[in-house]
Amino acid sequence: MKHVRLLATVLVAGLFLAAPAAYAPLSVFSAQHPEKQKKEVQVWVNTKSGVYHCPGTRWYGKTKQGKYMGECAAIKAGNRPAYGRACGSDCK
Repeated sequence: MKHVRLLATVLVAGLFLAAPAAYAPLSVFSAQHPEKQKKEVQVWVNTKSGVYHCPGTRWYGKTKQGKYMGECAAIKAGNRPAYGRACGSDCK
């Protein structure tokens, strides 16, 4: 039993030592490809009031009149965030 435990410890240690050489960390990837890091949240726009709702909030997808769209597109269309809180998209 001692030998099995020792062998398992050596194998796990070997995997941890080999992992950085085999895989690039996420921070290196994001520095090389900044265009792929843009984040846009899908929001529910109440077309009657012009207010958009974030996923997980009370009125997301539940108002009588509305449609789904990206947060950046919703802002460009003149809609405003519910309760003054944006959802966190990288809009510019």
